[in-house]
Amino acid sequence: MADPLGKYIRIMAKYPGSILAKTKMTPDQVTIIGLLANCAVAYFIARGNLRFFVMGILIWAAGFFDALDGSLARQTGRVTKFGSFFDSVLDRYSDSVIYFGILIYFLRYGDTAYAIWVVIAMIGSFAVSYVRAKAESLGLECEIGLMPRTARIILLGAAFCIGQVFWGLLIISILTHFTVLQRILYVRKSLAKDR
Repeated sequence: MADPLGKYIRIMAKYPGSILAKTKMTPDQVTIIGLLANCAVAYFIARGNLRFFVMGILIWAAGFFDALDGSLARQTGRVTKFGSFFDSVLDRYSDSVIYFGILIYFLRYGDTAYAIWVVIAMIGSFAVSYVRAKAESLGLECEIGLMPRTARIILLGAAFCIGQVFWGLLIISILTHFTVLQRILYVRKSLAKDR
C-alpha cells in the first residue's frame, strides 16, 4: 500500500507551490522554513498555553511544508538528489522537535503515561523512515505501510484537535511499529526474488 494521503497532500500543495514558483525562493529555503515552523510549533506545545485544537492546526500547518517544498521543486524544475536528501534529513529534525515539544508538555504536567507513549511513537516514526531509506539504498521503493509520515502528521494533528492526544499517540505507536514490520517483510520478499 503506497501513501495515498501523501498523494492528496501533494495535489493540495500544487497551487501554493505555483505561487511560490513566481518568487525567488528555492525548495531548500522552503524546507528550512518548514523546520523553523515545526520548531515554533514545538515551542508553543511545550509551553502549553494554547488550546489543544490550536496546537493540532499548527501541527498540520507546519507539516504542510513537507509537501510545499516538493511542489516548488517540481514546478521550477529544481528536483535534485541533494534536495531530496536535504528534505529527508530536515524532516527527521521536524518530527523530533514536535515529539520533543509534546514530551516536555506532558512531563511538565506529570503525565508519565503520555510521555512514555510519546517516546514509543517517536522511536516508531524514526524506524519507519529508516527502513524506507535503507530499502532505497538497496534499490527498492518502500512507501508501503499504514503509518507513513503524512498519516502520522494528520493523525497527530487530529488527536490534538479533538482532545484525544493519548489515543492518537497510542495509535501512532502501534501502527508505526506495525508499518516497520510491513516494510521489513516487503523488503525480504522483494530481495528473495533477486536470488
